[in-house]
Amino acid sequence: MSKFEKLNVSIREGKGTSFVRRLRSENKVPAVLYHSGIEGTSLSVEKNELYKALKTGQFIFEINVADKDQFVLVKEVQYHPVTDEIIHVDFQQVKEDQKISLEVPLRTEGEAEGVKLGGILVQLLNVVTINCKPSNVPEALTIDVTELEMNSTLLVKDIELPDDVEMVTADDIAAVSVQEPKKEEEVVEEEVLEEGVEGEEGDVAQEGEEQEKPSSDGDEKPAEETKE
Repeated sequence: MSKFEKLNVSIREGKGTSFVRRLRSENKVPAVLYHSGIEGTSLSVEKNELYKALKTGQFIFEINVADKDQFVLVKEVQYHPVTDEIIHVDFQQVKEDQKISLEVPLRTEGEAEGVKLGGILVQLLNVVTINCKPSNVPEALTIDVTELEMNSTLLVKDIELPDDVEMVTADDIAAVSVQEPKKEEEVVEEEVLEEGVEGEEGDVAQEGEEQEKPSSDGDEKPAEETKE
């Protein structure tokens, strides 16, 4: 029995904007299944079932196309820019015994020493790319920040990896750091400096206006003639 959740899909015969619009009105999401070296297969999936499947946090699902069971990776999900509803999804066929590359979330674990001293924990990396078999895809990876001191950083190489999972993201990329909070005096000083700059610009502009201001007497008076 497969460990992957099943997702019911249907082969999509129609094409074009009007067909896709009608499909969405029936609470179905258009999808494409991509195979290695084979043209993609147009599919549709029930919207509610797709939402439910994605909420499980899994990346791999089992589907049945043309009476053939196969495993697929959710490669890309497109959302409506206004409603945030799923409007399209791409599946990539995978084999259970072959490794694949994909992104997984990165989560922190523990309370950093620097945070205990008043520092702020900053997560610089939210996802990382890994290489593993479909059956070994972790829901997320964790990085232990317990020993992280003030003004210190943990790198990708410090992330704990399960067995048979390889890291693809470069080891020297910063993942998490603890930074000192900004002092109130520094914030006030910056505000004063900004106000000073604005004031100087205003004074320069005012001086320019005064120099360009025409004489109130109208035309410039001619120079007095020298008496002989």
